[in-house]
Amino acid sequence: MAFRTIVVGCGAVAQRLYRKPLAQLAKQKMIEVVGLVDPAREHADAMLSAFAGARHFTTLEEACKAARPELTLVLTPPHLHCAQTEMAFAHGSHVLCEKPMANSSAECLRMQDAARVANRVLAIGMIRRYFPAFARLRELVQSGALGRLQSFEYREGHKFEWAVTTPAAFRPRAKGGAGVLFDIGTHALDFLQSVFGELAVHQYADDAAGGVETNVAMRLRAADCVGSLNLSWDVPQVNELRVVGVASEAVLRIDRFDQLAVGRRGAFVPQTTDVSFPVDLGLDPKRVVPRSYSDAVLCQLVQVLRAIKFDERPAVDGQGGASCIRLIEHALSKASPLPEPWLAPREQAAAAQLHGSS
Repeated sequence: MAFRTIVVGCGAVAQRLYRKPLAQLAKQKMIEVVGLVDPAREHADAMLSAFAGARHFTTLEEACKAARPELTLVLTPPHLHCAQTEMAFAHGSHVLCEKPMANSSAECLRMQDAARVANRVLAIGMIRRYFPAFARLRELVQSGALGRLQSFEYREGHKFEWAVTTPAAFRPRAKGGAGVLFDIGTHALDFLQSVFGELAVHQYADDAAGGVETNVAMRLRAADCVGSLNLSWDVPQVNELRVVGVASEAVLRIDRFDQLAVGRRGAFVPQTTDVSFPVDLGLDPKRVVPRSYSDAVLCQLVQVLRAIKFDERPAVDGQGGASCIRLIEHALSKASPLPEPWLAPREQAAAAQLHGSS
């Protein structure tokens, strides 16, 4: 039986990441997309071409009442996630909510409570959990293959070129905005905590200056080691995670699905990255090794369906999503201005005064 599914938010994320794998699952009769929710008709129309039988709705409440979804995909800006997830649960639907889970840990708790009351699955979309090189690095670290851990360094940055369909992310945080920390930072912190366990923030600096940050520098502590995290929306970086242990070190290319090497003193050996995930709802399911974003989203969607059907645990549930938001809040509570020496002294002083006023 196909799961009746609605998509809430038909913008860039839905069109670029979810449309193809959803269409594949619909073709295989695993889901039936019955509703597309977006106040902008042109966004829904871009998805309707792949789901001819779906209806367009301008509000989630209307969709829930008319379409009676079993699974709701919340793909809207973060400030809408909490209320929309609560509404879906109130109508008996399971939920896959895109990252970040919400704008605050208080909202995360509300979403978890709503899932518990409704007895429904709450999964958080963290697509990088399905990148085979990422999964393999996690196995290496947790198996002790690198020896006692000493440090890690995560660097990710590029010119922001995402084809956004709404300016919501660029508003001041108090008005729902979410800069680089809530964007790629959510991916980075979720993965780092999945590898090293719960993290604590030692130092945090950004360039928000009253708006949303485009650059972040953070020092972190895990139970067994210390590390750093540097993120940017406008400065290209090396885009790698380097983990140093006493026996050897591992280098992961963040912008590649399958590039992972382990070694010492420059002599690195490429690692096999053949971690696979189920792609159907059988008791002995077919498995694939994701090699593209579409593959990874497909595996994520199937895992949510398996969580509904077999009570399996999603890769990231409400508890995991909330842990990431708490870490971000911890960072922001320690925020200091990121040094910007290219500015004139008066401009530096003005930026420092604005910092934290968002």
